[in-house]
Amino acid sequence: MQNLPRLPVPPLSQTLQKFLISVKPLLPLEKYKHATELVNKFIHPGGVGEKLQHLLEERAKNTVNWLEEWWLNIAYLEYRLPVPIHVNPGILMPTLSFRGSDEQLRYAARLIAYVIEYKKMIDEATLPIDRLGKSDLCMKQFYRILGCCRIPGDKRDGVLIHPGGKPDSPRHITVICNGHIHSLDVYETNDRPLSAGQLYQQLQKIANLSTEPTLPVGILTSEHRDNWYKAYAHLVKDETNRKSLESIHQSIFVLCLDKSSVEVNQKASRETVLLNQVDHGGGSKRNSGNRWFDKIFQVIVSPDGLIGFNYEHSAAEGPPILHLIDYCFPRLKEAVSISSSVVEKDPKKLQFNIDGETKQAIIAASKSFDGLINDLELIYYEFPHFGKETLKRLRSSPDAFIQVAFQLAYYRIYGKPAPTYESGSLRKFQHGRTDTIRSCSSASLAYCQAMASSTVPPRDQANLLRSALASHRSYTDQVINGEGIDRHLLGLKFIALENKIEVPELLRDEVHEMTTYWKISTSQVPSKHGGLLCFGPVVPEGYGICYNPMDNRLLFAISTWRSCAETDAEKFSSVLGQSLEDGKRLLELGPTSKL
Repeated sequence: MQNLPRLPVPPLSQTLQKFLISVKPLLPLEKYKHATELVNKFIHPGGVGEKLQHLLEERAKNTVNWLEEWWLNIAYLEYRLPVPIHVNPGILMPTLSFRGSDEQLRYAARLIAYVIEYKKMIDEATLPIDRLGKSDLCMKQFYRILGCCRIPGDKRDGVLIHPGGKPDSPRHITVICNGHIHSLDVYETNDRPLSAGQLYQQLQKIANLSTEPTLPVGILTSEHRDNWYKAYAHLVKDETNRKSLESIHQSIFVLCLDKSSVEVNQKASRETVLLNQVDHGGGSKRNSGNRWFDKIFQVIVSPDGLIGFNYEHSAAEGPPILHLIDYCFPRLKEAVSISSSVVEKDPKKLQFNIDGETKQAIIAASKSFDGLINDLELIYYEFPHFGKETLKRLRSSPDAFIQVAFQLAYYRIYGKPAPTYESGSLRKFQHGRTDTIRSCSSASLAYCQAMASSTVPPRDQANLLRSALASHRSYTDQVINGEGIDRHLLGLKFIALENKIEVPELLRDEVHEMTTYWKISTSQVPSKHGGLLCFGPVVPEGYGICYNPMDNRLLFAISTWRSCAETDAEKFSSVLGQSLEDGKRLLELGPTSKL
């Protein structure tokens, strides 16, 4: 048990003052005046604001983390849209040099072995504790990655957790190949993990049993949650199906042995094609049925050198997942030869009795998911001209610099700012997840307006850029220290609902809705080895952007919905590249204090 502080409840007046500051660049004057009136009404002495704040503070005294249960339910388990694209991020690693199905199996076997090696550290609680500066970070999420699975429910899903290091801990993984689902024990009877050679032999057996495609039960997990729950409730009525589903739920993780996804004459770049593969599988005619999207951790390997991952988001944010991946990936790149090695126990193919109702559900899920995939524009964008080392040399926070570049790119395309979400970690606190870094500020807007003007001298533009960077850095520090706006306001709303108090007008008004309508939803997820995380936009006319600042380059995954004529990922990437270069040029005008 880590000795970390509990998540604080910020002072009400502080949060509301920050709220007004944060919405000012996004609202016309009249609406801003209206927002001020709503805040004054909410914070009136003896009013509902004080009452709700007191109730929230009491909850904080009596729970480890006052936000944890609410956030898990509202952000994830009660969210009913399909989990792929909307919830589950994909993670693409740099492609490796192997080609062909035999090499695919050899690399997959080694990857299994490295994950099980990492699992040993989790089971024995010997993982080094993450730190941010001098502060320890909560490690709970690391213990919710392996052996865990989301389960469809009526209106609210659940999460099954099967921790390691116990007599009844899972001993098997799930392997999906050509839609066929198998259970593969990864430990011998003496609890010794299978070697890479033994795992390779087992994967050969699975591949030989899966040469012909089958009805992909796994594609049901791509459905709208209500539809998946209905199909699931029907499936488990059959005892064979129930046991097969339990095997998947209890497994350590899922390995997806995919078909090749890269075509000779494709229009998109190889990296973009592979990024889409890890995000959703490329459609029902490709690999989308070769998934179990409810599983917290999926490993994806294909014959064209693809190493990727997909994870269900309810259990963890990106950094703990990337920690596991960054442990395994450099070992994969080492030159290691393996040969087939005898294993007494064969893999077990999981059986499903597919009746007419389930067959129709699979067909409907395939059609629905193909439609969602066709609507998604997701591109891989590498900015090669400089990376975080250059930005540090210019005494700028790489994250702040990139976020301000997002603001400038959007402003150059649309001529106005947009509500912008950046994920900020709360892991300095017990069971901490995230709060919102509001990246659009009055300072960033002033910088964007100056860059659009032909009359503002470059040095003035540079000063405004430095102010925008300092503003973002300051707000980021506040968020990671538990002094953000959005989770506090959410807590006030939910404490009102729990106590049957009418939700205050401020939290129901269009001012709040407009300024939390995240047209730009972003997350920085660093990876030492070039991993790039991706996800879909959170609103119809929005952008979803994940980025990894490398030493000498910057990696971006940018997504939009094709059905929205206003957004264009390729155009945004082009304008973003220019905005990054312009920002660097301004910082080079002279020495500055660190931003």
